[in-house]
Amino acid sequence: MLAVQQRRSPPSSVSLARAGVALAALALCATSWAWSLGAAAHLRHGAGLWPLFAMWAVMMAGMMIPPELPVLLRLRPLQAGVFALGYLAPWVAFSFAAAAAHAALHGAGLLDHHMALVGHASAAAVLALAGICQLCPFKRRCLLRCRGALTAPPGVLSSLEAGLTSVASCGMLMLVLFATGVMNVPAMAALTLLLVLERTLPARVPVSAAAGVALLACAAWLAATSTVWN
Repeated sequence: MLAVQQRRSPPSSVSLARAGVALAALALCATSWAWSLGAAAHLRHGAGLWPLFAMWAVMMAGMMIPPELPVLLRLRPLQAGVFALGYLAPWVAFSFAAAAAHAALHGAGLLDHHMALVGHASAAAVLALAGICQLCPFKRRCLLRCRGALTAPPGVLSSLEAGLTSVASCGMLMLVLFATGVMNVPAMAALTLLLVLERTLPARVPVSAAAGVALLACAAWLAATSTVWN
C-alpha cells in the first residue's frame, strides 16, 4: 500500500499579518520597558519636566499595549498601527500630566530616591483612592466600553475613544506607581497583568473588584503602620 504524503498548507496571509502585528506589539513593549527603566536610573535624583514626560510616555506605551493585543490582532497591520497611535494619544496627554505632578512632588521634596511618595500616609491615600475607583460603577462602565473596542469598526475616532475610555478606567491605577515607586518593576508587571486580566477574562469574573479590595487592604495596612511608627 502506498503511503500518502500529506502536505501542510502554507500559512494564510491573515495568519502572517496577525503574527507580524503580535511581534511588532511585543517588540514595542519590550523596547518601551527597557528604555523607560534605563531612563529612570538617570532620573532618580531629579530631572526636568520633559525628560520625565518622555519616561512616563514610553512607560505607558509599554504597559498599555498588552491589554489591547486582542483588538490589534483582529486588524490588518496598517489598521493596527493607526489604532495603536490613536489609542496611545490620550495616554501621552496623561503622561504629561503625570510628569508635571512628578516634577512638582520632587521639587517639594515629597518623593524619595525610588520616586515613591515620602511617608506611608500619602502612599496609603493613593492606594485607597485607586481601590475606591476600582469598586465604583464608573469603572465597570468604562471596562464594558473597553471590551466593546473588540467589535468597534477600526478608525482614528474609535481608537481615540478607546484610549480616552482606557485613561478614564485605568488612569488612577497608574498613579499607584507613586506609592510603590514610579519604576518599581514588580508593581509595573502586576498592574500590566491586572489590565490584561480585566480585558480578557469573562465579565462575570470580578477582577476589578478583587483588585480594589486588595488595594484598600494595602492602604489600611500602610495607614496602620504609619500610625504605629508615628
